Amino acid sequence: ICICCISCETSESNQPDLNNAIDSETVNESQTRGGNFAYPNNQMVVQYDPGLSEAEKQQLRAQYGVMEIKTCPCADPTLELWIFETQLPGGSGPNIEDRVIVAKEEDDLEGADFNPIFQHDGLKLGTSFGPADISLGMGAMVSSNTNVTIAVLDTGVDYNYFGFSNPFLYNTQQNSQTCTDQGMEDYFGWDFVNQDNDPYDDYGHGTIVSEFINASLEEFNVPHQILPVKVFNEYGKGNYFDILCGFKYAVNNEDVDIINMSFGWYHSNYDLLGRFVEEAGEDVLIAASAGNQGSNNDLFVHYPSSYPVDNIIAVAALGANAPFSVSLANYSNYGVQSVDIAAKGTDIRFHLDPNEFILVSGTSYASSFTSAMAGMVYAPNMTVAEHVDKVIAETLYHPDLNLIKYSSYINY
Repeated sequence: ICICCISCETSESNQPDLNNAIDSETVNESQTRGGNFAYPNNQMVVQYDPGLSEAEKQQLRAQYGVMEIKTCPCADPTLELWIFETQLPGGSGPNIEDRVIVAKEEDDLEGADFNPIFQHDGLKLGTSFGPADISLGMGAMVSSNTNVTIAVLDTGVDYNYFGFSNPFLYNTQQNSQTCTDQGMEDYFGWDFVNQDNDPYDDYGHGTIVSEFINASLEEFNVPHQILPVKVFNEYGKGNYFDILCGFKYAVNNEDVDIINMSFGWYHSNYDLLGRFVEEAGEDVLIAASAGNQGSNNDLFVHYPSSYPVDNIIAVAALGANAPFSVSLANYSNYGVQSVDIAAKGTDIRFHLDPNEFILVSGTSYASSFTSAMAGMVYAPNMTVAEHVDKVIAETLYHPDLNLIKYSSYINY
């Protein structure tokens, strides 16, 4: 199993010269089992039948020898992470592959899967703009949610960033879906890594993605708010279970119109997320980065951008001189069936302060500008199909983009 995740943040002030750094799609696999296995040997993601009682769940856990569980607060009570003993007594008993095979046939489970670990490759941003303080995040909330809401599944957001000069965070307190878990309410998003209500970004990627979305919409005076959903930790690591929970949390919020997913992996589609994405087909538009291996996603399938659903827009990155010279970046993945459009994603300025910036590149950022465009063309009560069509209609055709489905790009 080859697992890849789009994410690499850079800082020219604290690190070696990293200008022009590519948001790398290469991932160091989590060698928790040795060989090429990229998932822990004692963890399994399950989804219960929704009609199962807590007593029946407990009976099922006992049947499978579950030692510990992690639940999905503020997202989906049917999702659970089962954790087994790392080493079975005497070295005997079923391995995780056998457990998953058996669980997939279990009548009381809607699904079961491994819990792969995704690793952002490369250095983190290396710059903190302020402390993790939920009161500071609350100060960045909009007073009233209007027009379009964009959920960003990523490393969270550093709400102290100086570029967030106006309130921009979604105000959960303004709707009827406020979640309470372990005595904590969600105010402007959720941290599924640490299971708390402060999705503070201690890695950097989510802050850059959110800044590009926010700045673009502010430039065109589009009312909006961003809902940060933290599913990657301070080391750039995220696991499948947290991503599932984060996705369901975003979809369950009826105000969310767009989900930005600037990460991915190859080959294995992992059934549960694919099903969740399909079920969300009439609820949200998803902007997903196509990947940064310079490979053909028609042949080497990249998820979640390649899930065969109509509500995903898979985004490639344009090269350095766009829009004056239009071509795909040499690192960008492509595919006439699996990648829809392109957007700027190379040598994008991210300011560390008003006078200092770094250049970042990658399909992560092309996806963020697509989310921004989706926010610009959004109209209340439009269907997801209409929303997707409107985004595609706003792109410009160019013959040199014939390696992607619509041979077109976002021009702004």
